[in-house]
Amino acid sequence: MKPHSKKSNTNAFVACLAGGYALAGAAVGQIAAPETVETAQLATDAFAIGALKPGEPALQPSLWQDSEPQTLDFLLSHAPTRPNGPSMGLAMRRILLSPGQRPAGADASLGGKKLLALVKAGFIEEAQTIASLATSGRNNASVAEAQAVIGLLTGNFDNSCRRDTNLASGRDALFWVRLRAFCYARAGEFDAFDLTVNLLRERGAFSPTDEAYLTSMLSAAAGAAPDKTLPPAETALHYAAAEAAGLSLNPLSTRTAEGGVVAALAQNPDADPAMRIEATQQAIAMGVTDAGELARMFNTLEFDVANIAGAAEAAVAAPADPLSDALLYQAISAMNAPEFIRDKAARVSQALELADSFHRAYSLSLLYADDIEALEGVLVAPTEASSFAMARMAVGDSVGAGRWLLAMIGANESVAALPEPVGLAFIDRVNLLALLDPQTAAQVARQAGVAILTEDQNFTVEQRAHVDSSVTARILEAAFNAVGEGKVGQAGLAALAASAGKANREGEVERVIISETLKTAGLPELQRRHAFERAWAARLSGRESGLSGGDAASSSEEAGGETPTPVSTTPRQDEEGLIPRIKPSRGE
Repeated sequence: MKPHSKKSNTNAFVACLAGGYALAGAAVGQIAAPETVETAQLATDAFAIGALKPGEPALQPSLWQDSEPQTLDFLLSHAPTRPNGPSMGLAMRRILLSPGQRPAGADASLGGKKLLALVKAGFIEEAQTIASLATSGRNNASVAEAQAVIGLLTGNFDNSCRRDTNLASGRDALFWVRLRAFCYARAGEFDAFDLTVNLLRERGAFSPTDEAYLTSMLSAAAGAAPDKTLPPAETALHYAAAEAAGLSLNPLSTRTAEGGVVAALAQNPDADPAMRIEATQQAIAMGVTDAGELARMFNTLEFDVANIAGAAEAAVAAPADPLSDALLYQAISAMNAPEFIRDKAARVSQALELADSFHRAYSLSLLYADDIEALEGVLVAPTEASSFAMARMAVGDSVGAGRWLLAMIGANESVAALPEPVGLAFIDRVNLLALLDPQTAAQVARQAGVAILTEDQNFTVEQRAHVDSSVTARILEAAFNAVGEGKVGQAGLAALAASAGKANREGEVERVIISETLKTAGLPELQRRHAFERAWAARLSGRESGLSGGDAASSSEEAGGETPTPVSTTPRQDEEGLIPRIKPSRGE
């Protein structure tokens, strides 16, 4: 296949961005030139070390060739701390975990920014692996910050505090001052804590959330009862402070915190089971963990036999309770005999239909992927076929989704013979399929006697703009350069940065940047998946407050004041409630 010329790539991007670039042009002109990055010869650095799984395709080793370190530094600093969908999480994996030649002229701090972007998004283990193998920049402030955050998320608080003590320079940066307050609170050094907190207040860098978590931690160190009404956590420091104080996080933390906090909570065996389920589903929808983690967690919960036998009724009584997902999973897993195949299909469909949010719908689609594949050819109700079609789209099986859509029609000649609600659901799903696989969707539409909406008529692909338009302008500038010059890694980072908007308005320019730069990054398949995911999330957003897990803003201020609606994250205590027991690990 002949590669596109740089000129043709640039022309295509110009056509897509004709309107958006004009809007952002004024902001570009006001941007000061980035500071010069000091260069140093690196040995084995964070860019040279890959951390993809065996068999996982990597991008080309020259992905950072010809990119300016200053540009990459900016893009890494604006990478999403919560990938807004599994496709963006996968893109982040492929871009930042592929081994490659370090950017010419880059110093160790750029590698540290890469590690920090990974760990904040939720790739804790991968960042830890790269950091442990890298031999350069160990005393660099950015590298040390990434390693300190890893320590906060993994419970290695001593290591995090040592990072601050051993730092040769840069200790006045806000991260280190906040960390110092954490370490003083943990050690019960009250005077030093007060002095440090006052410094933060003078710099306007001590938020009410910081204060709530750190003062609760200080109370616990003093032997006093800490405040248990904590606000939603946002950062690794908040998570660590709650752990150190022996407090549970606010349930909304799964929707407000950085991806690293969500991933850490999902792995925390001491966390409330319902909150841990919610966190794992969010992490799956961010693309930072897989559905196997959810299955393993569900299997550690122990329900009464009567609960499992009445799983369908219990789930109807508590549809928003994450424990309902675990209960149904165990009930479905027990349906292995052939005579249960119809009942199994009904229960799987029920589990999928309970999903009232993107993160829940997506994670359950992956969880039941093998079960749904095994149900092909089984006679099911149109509503069940509709659920299975969406689940197959979620895993990227557009052909399988098409077969389930046709199963909705069954022996009828067209969709017109279906009850109106079922017919409307069919049309809705065919148009979603068109975003993922236009050819298969067209074939299904022809057989069903319906027309697919044109690209302009189809679903809005939900993408938030950045609060600061100058940030969008810088990303646009980097994207234009990457597409025009064929800079693979830079293009990928531009897509990630564009996806991290948190304003309560549509990001038209951001949407185009994501589409065009993913193609240049060699990830065109993720462009369609991203469009499908955002459209699906928009369809589900009427059933929950705000966007999907990856879209929750890290603070209500950044999100324009939006506050998500609380979800049920604790076991119900009434007679209809689900109160699971944790199975002991082997050897206990």
